[in-house]
Amino acid sequence: MPPTASAFDVTAYANETDDLQTEAFQTAIDDCSESGGGTVTVPSGTYIVGTVHLRSNVTLYLEAGAVVSPAKDESEYTDKFIGPDDERIFFLAEDVENVTIAGEGEFDGLGTEFMRMDTPIQGHSNESASHPLISNGPHEARQGDAYLSRTGGTEGWPVAKPDFRPGPMFRFNNCTNVRVRDVTIRDMPAWTLSFHGTEEVDIRGVDILNHLLIPNCDGIALGDTRNVHISDCTIQSCDDSITFGARPDEPTTCEGIVVTNCTLRSSACAIKFGSGTDDTIRDCLFQNIVVQESNRGLGIQHRDSGVVENVLFTDIVVNSNMLPGPWWGKGEPIYVTSVPRDDDTDLGGIRNVRFSNIVARSENGALVYGSEDSDIETIEFDNVRIELTGSDHADEVGGNFDLQPSSVVTPIFTNDIAGVHVENARDVTMRDVTVEWDDDGDLADYYRSGLACEGVDDLLVDGFVGRQAHRDDDTAAISLVDTADITVRNARATEGTGTFLSLSNTTGERLFVNNDLVDAADAGDVESFERSGNALPR
Repeated sequence: MPPTASAFDVTAYANETDDLQTEAFQTAIDDCSESGGGTVTVPSGTYIVGTVHLRSNVTLYLEAGAVVSPAKDESEYTDKFIGPDDERIFFLAEDVENVTIAGEGEFDGLGTEFMRMDTPIQGHSNESASHPLISNGPHEARQGDAYLSRTGGTEGWPVAKPDFRPGPMFRFNNCTNVRVRDVTIRDMPAWTLSFHGTEEVDIRGVDILNHLLIPNCDGIALGDTRNVHISDCTIQSCDDSITFGARPDEPTTCEGIVVTNCTLRSSACAIKFGSGTDDTIRDCLFQNIVVQESNRGLGIQHRDSGVVENVLFTDIVVNSNMLPGPWWGKGEPIYVTSVPRDDDTDLGGIRNVRFSNIVARSENGALVYGSEDSDIETIEFDNVRIELTGSDHADEVGGNFDLQPSSVVTPIFTNDIAGVHVENARDVTMRDVTVEWDDDGDLADYYRSGLACEGVDDLLVDGFVGRQAHRDDDTAAISLVDTADITVRNARATEGTGTFLSLSNTTGERLFVNNDLVDAADAGDVESFERSGNALPR
């Protein structure tokens, strides 16, 4: 609800002859805070401001019809964000408490006016196969030198950055009790809502509508932040819609995150942990979420010495697609990876992550991947259904694992694609997982098994339903390599299954029980298990 009255109306502080209203906003906010707090009202109209500092006990309320935009001149920004592009902050709250941005108006970041919208991002060289969005140069992509070639055009690529753009747009440093409610935030040229070292954050009913080709315009970025509640939001962004990280310079924990009832769309990852994972990120719940037409759906991108633990994704619908060009991600609906960022990384771990009641339609499989020195444990898929379809961009970027960023492992390399691929993890549960392949679509040859595990210790497959990608393929529905302590039960081979199970260099085959293999041509490598109750192929 709008405030019933306000003694601090920004128009009362404004000089009508001024093109910029930075001073009017700042003076009204300062006066409000110094008087003990209250509401600063922004009536209907258009306002241009440079850096504005938010103060304790102040609500900045945008009435319906109010539009606030950033100044074009870099000199209008007083606070510099130390980052790769040394951008300038739009609204800054630092060491304050009880601060609110609310209302029925909108912030228009003018992103398409700042960015070089007619120029795709530069830097690619066919000779070196390098690109600024590939972390460490040469790759081993299936496409070879044609990977990221500009000869096929650059439509759908991220656009180039200008010499100056403001950002982060809303930065909250070391604050307590922050609320952002109901406003519309659109076309941001850089990070939208950014929180660091902040506690008790409530974001509700906010629409963030950014351009899908403007890089770095993350919707909500949380770093070293505790007790955060995000609900009833629509977030569209080129970069990650909601992202979490932790910094090495101030070792604190990002924890107590609840995200509910949101609709997300991203050219990067809809929900992402990382890339900064230097300390602990834990105790996070994501529920009742729809991910639409995103490059990646649900992602944990672990690259540092910290720990990601106790994370639950539940009741989520995901639609993920491969994009042309140098995007991080290849259409994975679920993505959990842990690889060292560089040679100096003492890699931490991932544990206790559960994906429950997930329905996904995607152009790539789910990926859980750790490097040989990673520590990924207690990963559970429970009631997860993945329907895989062909992609218009399969020939351009498909059939690869994408482990950006890392300078230790090859960031892009050729790999066959399973409905679910798990590599180098322990205590893995696949319960009631269904993989369905679109027979009417044009599935590339690199799509193979329904479930593939390699280097997994302690694997429970309970209730898997599916087959291999291609009906005439000799790949097994379930392929296990270098895997130990295995139980497969209550599974069902769907019509068109060739070989159901293949084993290579496995140990500890325990139970193979109550599996329905009637629609398979061959049960496969089941002799080493204790077997009972199985319906075998006709």
